[in-house]
Amino acid sequence: MRLSDFTNLSGQFVKPYGDGFLLSSLGIFTARPSDTQIISLDTLEDVQREVTKSQNRYGSDMSAINFPKAANVTVTAPLHVYSSTATSQDWQGKRAPGENRQLTAEDVVTTHAVKHYLQARRDVEYQMAQSLLHNTVEATHLREGPTIDWTDFWGIEQQNTTVKTGVSANVITEMQNAVTKLKKALGGWSSSIKQIYLLASPSLFTAIQGNPTAYQAALFGATSNDIVFPTELGAYDRFNLGRVTVIQVDDPMYQIADGDGYMLATFSNVVEGDLSPYMTYQTPASRHAEVASGPVYPSYHYVLRDKFMNYETVSELSQIQIPMRPDFVLKVTMDNAA
Repeated sequence: MRLSDFTNLSGQFVKPYGDGFLLSSLGIFTARPSDTQIISLDTLEDVQREVTKSQNRYGSDMSAINFPKAANVTVTAPLHVYSSTATSQDWQGKRAPGENRQLTAEDVVTTHAVKHYLQARRDVEYQMAQSLLHNTVEATHLREGPTIDWTDFWGIEQQNTTVKTGVSANVITEMQNAVTKLKKALGGWSSSIKQIYLLASPSLFTAIQGNPTAYQAALFGATSNDIVFPTELGAYDRFNLGRVTVIQVDDPMYQIADGDGYMLATFSNVVEGDLSPYMTYQTPASRHAEVASGPVYPSYHYVLRDKFMNYETVSELSQIQIPMRPDFVLKVTMDNAA
């Protein structure tokens, strides 16, 4: 990598890199670029999954195809900015790992840029978890702030249910009842379900897995680890129970309380440019004029030089994750009574 007084690296970080980002890797959110940080929001209605009626073959009537229309509702994407400086102290007299040569400025700056990118991915993952599971987003410096509550924003409450996991409970039936409740809320979207996930705290995960009915199901091959699961999520324990993939989530970043979990679905048949139940809007950078007037990327990374020709790596993250229907995520609470 050759560095000049200004080097824009934003286009080098389009393809996702890094392991362990659960919600990102499961492909739950649909990304849409926006040329402004102020998003005019559409509404997600079941009408997008309606069916048409037949018409008179020789008449003039026709059925209308409904497309999402922008509502008179806007929200602003928050901006995250990171900065780190590399000086000659960071490479002079230091050997490049695994090589018989001294580190260079390019080596150090590349390391900084990758760390910035991974920090941006972790921030996006946290924002996804907050919006999807807890229906909030931190918006300290926005007019909507300091916190946006999506249940208040949309006027729709998140659903909840209790799953009995005690020794006398039939956890397979309990899980199916939870799936049925989720699908009822999904309405017409239930016919487009691709996969159902239960993001479970360790105690809920263990209680379901250890239930006698789940154990019997495992003996007869009704549960399995043999599922289509991203290789970059190998650190997550999971199993199938019926059509639900139960994933143990113990990273505190997701803030899943002990005994709780969240059931949600991913969807197929989402046309490019159309709405999905979970949206990510990627918006322009703002701090550097040239980057701000350039293409929209998931995150922005560039390198500047100061008067001593030191290198400053700067990154901007300008995204907002929006659950279009908070009732499309079902909060599950464990009842482990015998």
